[in-house]
Amino acid sequence: MIRVDTTATILAVSSSPGRSARGLVRISGPRAFDLIARELLSAFHAESVRREIRPARLRFSGSELPVLLLTAPGPTTATGEDVVELQAPGNPLLLAGIVDALVESGRSADFDVRLAEPGEFTARAFFNGRCSLTEAEGIAATIAACSDAQLRAASMLRTGRLGTVARELSESIASMLALVEAGIDFSDEEDVVAIPPDELVSRLEPIRDVIHGVLDRSIGMESLQSLPHVVLCGPPNAGKSTLFNALLGHERAIVSDRPGTTRDVLREPMDLSVGNAATREVMLIDLAGIDPLDPSPLNHHMQDMARDAIEHADLLLVCRPSGSDFEMADDDRVLRVSTKSDLEEADADSDSIGVSARSGVGMEPLRDAIRTRLDDRMVHFEADAMALQPRHEAELRESRDGLDQVHDLVAPSRGLRALPHPELVAAALRRSLDATSSLAGELTPDDILGRIFSSFCIGK
Repeated sequence: MIRVDTTATILAVSSSPGRSARGLVRISGPRAFDLIARELLSAFHAESVRREIRPARLRFSGSELPVLLLTAPGPTTATGEDVVELQAPGNPLLLAGIVDALVESGRSADFDVRLAEPGEFTARAFFNGRCSLTEAEGIAATIAACSDAQLRAASMLRTGRLGTVARELSESIASMLALVEAGIDFSDEEDVVAIPPDELVSRLEPIRDVIHGVLDRSIGMESLQSLPHVVLCGPPNAGKSTLFNALLGHERAIVSDRPGTTRDVLREPMDLSVGNAATREVMLIDLAGIDPLDPSPLNHHMQDMARDAIEHADLLLVCRPSGSDFEMADDDRVLRVSTKSDLEEADADSDSIGVSARSGVGMEPLRDAIRTRLDDRMVHFEADAMALQPRHEAELRESRDGLDQVHDLVAPSRGLRALPHPELVAAALRRSLDATSSLAGELTPDDILGRIFSSFCIGK
């Protein structure tokens, strides 16, 4: 469960794991400036800090460490608090050492300072009103994205599109609820009718249409994470890696005339969209060449990985150089591809597609064949659709069900002057409003917040 307490100053390494030219240590909280002031060798006055970036020198392990120092006073920062960021050489051990040294320094001065928990920087941004809950979920989805479709879906959350829809729905439902409750308050006065059945139904229908539209045109985030697998397989030096790069449109696999260059299983999303149509992606997988005669332990391990990928494939592109006799057991997942067709005469075998990855011959027919074979399994992500987390879909369905209940209660009384069963109508509207408010992050139980922010990595 993420901590709601924001009195502590938190810090963590916020750059990606692994070595890099530069790494980032982030500090946020009420003592951020005091903490860094203790370890800087140059003059630094915590009470007069302004937003700036400047070089500095940090005390570290008995020596001086050159860093780039960014300071930003709250509440206009990303977290809504005072923020310090240190850019230093991107050695993971060095960055972890800086964090440990700063925590020790703060605790020796009796500062309330500790390591940040997963997602805590973004959680503070949410609690301090710097981002909505759906925007926070979008940040988490962006970090986890491994395809263009997932990035597009995450961007919609991160930029608040779903939150905007939820807030507009909440405002419309709240205005209807206020009128219904006003009618209950004045039920003893026959001349006062806050909202008659006809008006309530007319207000209700466009709201229901919006929710139905979002649900009908949405796609589950989990669907975007299960791209169909297209596996390139065949003997060593069959041109699989060259074809892999050509299908992706960039150099991803090392290509060599020497057999056995590919030693691992390479995976990367491949975009099969046509023009401005819906996004269509598959996971393209390049395997080590299948050589049953090589007895080495490395080859045995490579073949185990290849067999696992083949077992879970949705489509197998069985590659063989044009003119060769390589065959593979019959499998309805197989699409035979004759590679290096620029070096040999085209095969007479009508069951194979002749391609030349270097010249581009046959590449579009191959893409068309992949699209045709996997059309019913590919995710079609329309430009105006939204990808929903399970929580989002559940809240929208709950809101829709509440509005459907209101419609069922009120519709039979069209043409009458007063609402039937106003208390039941108000309860159903409240049910719907609670769901859309929760979706917008205005009314969200702590257990939901905990699940959302604990899915982040540390430093975000």
